[in-house]
Amino acid sequence: MATKPIRIIYCSWSDFKKEEWQVAKDELELDSLPGKKLGELFELEFRNVPTSEPLLCDLRTMVKFKIESAYRHTQVPCIVEHAGLIIEGYEDKSFPGGLTQPMWDSLDANKFVACCAPLGKRAIARAVVGYCDGMNVNTFVGETKGCLSATPRGDRPFYWDTVFCPDEAGGVTYAELAGGGRTGLLRKLRISQSMRAMKLFLEYRLTTQAELFPAY
Repeated sequence: MATKPIRIIYCSWSDFKKEEWQVAKDELELDSLPGKKLGELFELEFRNVPTSEPLLCDLRTMVKFKIESAYRHTQVPCIVEHAGLIIEGYEDKSFPGGLTQPMWDSLDANKFVACCAPLGKRAIARAVVGYCDGMNVNTFVGETKGCLSATPRGDRPFYWDTVFCPDEAGGVTYAELAGGGRTGLLRKLRISQSMRAMKLFLEYRLTTQAELFPAY
């Protein structure tokens, strides 16, 4: 018996995220359900919801505040996401972590790299998806290892994609990878820390749906 996709409210203003979901829903699958595209299982509704969070290195702690803020506006179960870079050797401090975005917004790409380079060229891209159902808050973490490019490269200027080179991409930045149209964007999504975090959440959401509705 056919079932409707599970509807998920995604509190995000990002057109880049919307574009990525359009590719992901048609092309990617969950490990637990091979052969089923994400779009057959889930329907994401993007909402421009104002959120707030403290400026902290710890992304998980930031996201817990952020999702609680989002839920107060929506009053329905919803998700948020926040991502940042962790310089290798500073994992215990999660630096810059949640401070990545204000640093990036305050500096141009070259100055951002110049500030981080003395600490190390290796980095971890970390994303945290937060989910609140009104009673509980859960977080899901995805990571991708790589290094910082000496200069920004690529034509898709999404956040720090122009300076992060994932190990699995053969030396190119996310922005270079995703700039190759739908095929390039799919290559990025397959190794993206954000999609890894999202898939962990979607697996969890599918499990909770099955618990509520065993025939699912």
